[in-house]
Amino acid sequence: MKAVYFLFCLALAYHCTANIVRHQFQPRLDKFLIQPPGPGYEEPEQRQSESTSQSQESEESKESKKKRSYDNVAYLSENRNWFSPWFSVYKEVEKTPYGDVIDWQGIQYAAGPKSPVKNVKEIENIFNDAYKTLEHLSEEEKRMIHAAFGPEDVAQAPSVRANATELLRSNQYEVEEHVVKTNDGYFLTVFRIPPKEQEPLSSEEIKRPVALLMHGIVGSADDWLLLGPKMSLAYMLADLGCDVWLGNTRGNKYARRHASKHESNPDFWQYSIDEIATNDVPAMTDYILKTSGKEKLFYVGHSQGSTAFFAFMAALPHYKEKVAMMFALSPMVYMKNVRSPFFKMISPTSAFYESLHEQLGNGEFKIGKDLLATVGGNMCQKEVGCRHICSNLNFVITGADTTGIEFAMLPSIVSHLPAGASTRSIRHIGQGVASHEFRKYDYGSNVNSMIYGQSEPPKYNMANVEVPVALYYSEEDWLAHPKDVERLQKELPNVIDTYKVPEKHFSHMEFQFSEKAPELIYKRLILLLGKQYREINNIN
Repeated sequence: MKAVYFLFCLALAYHCTANIVRHQFQPRLDKFLIQPPGPGYEEPEQRQSESTSQSQESEESKESKKKRSYDNVAYLSENRNWFSPWFSVYKEVEKTPYGDVIDWQGIQYAAGPKSPVKNVKEIENIFNDAYKTLEHLSEEEKRMIHAAFGPEDVAQAPSVRANATELLRSNQYEVEEHVVKTNDGYFLTVFRIPPKEQEPLSSEEIKRPVALLMHGIVGSADDWLLLGPKMSLAYMLADLGCDVWLGNTRGNKYARRHASKHESNPDFWQYSIDEIATNDVPAMTDYILKTSGKEKLFYVGHSQGSTAFFAFMAALPHYKEKVAMMFALSPMVYMKNVRSPFFKMISPTSAFYESLHEQLGNGEFKIGKDLLATVGGNMCQKEVGCRHICSNLNFVITGADTTGIEFAMLPSIVSHLPAGASTRSIRHIGQGVASHEFRKYDYGSNVNSMIYGQSEPPKYNMANVEVPVALYYSEEDWLAHPKDVERLQKELPNVIDTYKVPEKHFSHMEFQFSEKAPELIYKRLILLLGKQYREINNIN
């Protein structure tokens, strides 16, 4: 009897434990994307159409498939449950219980009273601007993009798996790894590149300019190195005698330690752009100046790197004494005219916001392949035709136009991006799309009142950013629209250079990865940096 009682208690304990931990390991089902049907489920009509399509498929040659499509698109539509309230595919579907199937530019969505999509106009408003930036891609360019991901090309690319230290050392550059602790307990790895050509110590050596380069959205220090020597800005500055530092913000692959929180704990990820601006950037700035023995540094920020800087300087204006100048590449500040379908969807005023909010959660920013396909991957697949590009988070949310990027570089870019971020920081950007303002994080009126003393989050005052600023932007950038950059330029008190890249097709990621960037942007930046450096140090 004791044995039976013991076995009963053991079974009960196992059952309770399973219920306690089960939710941690079960995947969260996407309530508005397509889910696979139950085991063995198959609609009779579907079965017939699938058998017909399979027989037709067997008759097609591999060569004809290549002409029809540059990559396998099955990952976007296989195992889908057509009875989901919202889907995004370009595949014939007769009907769904959530309304009609509507088609826009060859991509189909479920639309109706039970779906966030009500009509074609809503889809057009989300995707049209982004779609136009991809129309110019030629068939030859699409084939070249696809060919870049051949097994041999990927295997032979030396920078595909290398980290920042390995990238620098492989190119015969010295590198130092430093760890900076923020006031709220995050440990950030920062990479230092001493000047390549070391000269005897002199007064000029002591005055060597210091430059801090900050990566973009969901990026890392690697982004400043992938173009390689003579091309990447980090290498170019080091070659000219700058003391170069590559920063990393909390949550990316080089900054996943905390004094008391583990990255597996949701609390680790409870930060927005505000915390990056008021903790990460000043901590790195202070550490770099103390270590180098300098009084000022030059700051170069791409994308979110510029967002964080403007918030940093607006919140802590006394730091103007420590920054010689700021160079903003694709400055993401005002987001009213953003082209990215994803950021339009994650805006709180979007019909898709509630579903996206629930699906993304409040931890690390991660997107499943179905969700990624729906918020832009399918459009990318239709226009670009490469699953490696169109299943990559960065290309989908910031723009899939790779016109100015050397095809052989694409596997390395896809391998290094995304590098990690919090969902809250991404949601913070989406809030800017809705508010048309550059504000602190919106927690909701009740929490805002407790934190900020007002129901709405306060705006960042650009008048506080008194350091000299250079703004570099492009016509077809998905995240930094020319109209929004022009507004920023008018509100900043000390803009000494505003430069629109003279290329019609120049995307958000090309500021760091385009083979044209050194000639179009970096040389101009370096000349201005040198001029400011000489003025500050009274050098003729």
